[in-house]
Amino acid sequence: MMPEDALREKLRTVKDRVEWLMQTYPETRNDDFYLYLLYVRHFEPKLSGYIKFIPFNLIKNATRFETIRRVRQKLQEAGLYPPTDPKILRKRKRLARIYQKVITSL
Repeated sequence: MMPEDALREKLRTVKDRVEWLMQTYPETRNDDFYLYLLYVRHFEPKLSGYIKFIPFNLIKNATRFETIRRVRQKLQEAGLYPPTDPKILRKRKRLARIYQKVITSL
């Protein structure tokens, strides 16, 4: 059994794995994207082969994942580039209606 396999066996829950990463790699306490990359590298064997080690000092200077997500969200809220998956489109429309009801009821 490879060391990575033993680690996956020992740490079975996402909570245990995230806690181990935060203890082992203190930089992950400051950056969710770095935490996610290390999680995939250590605990997602089908994906880990595609992610090589990226030093934290390079990650911390890159455009934030949340910034990219927010820009995508704003573009889609403006009616540009809607989701291509009909399920996601329905879900987002449903959530938008719910949020609108909550806002108008305040």
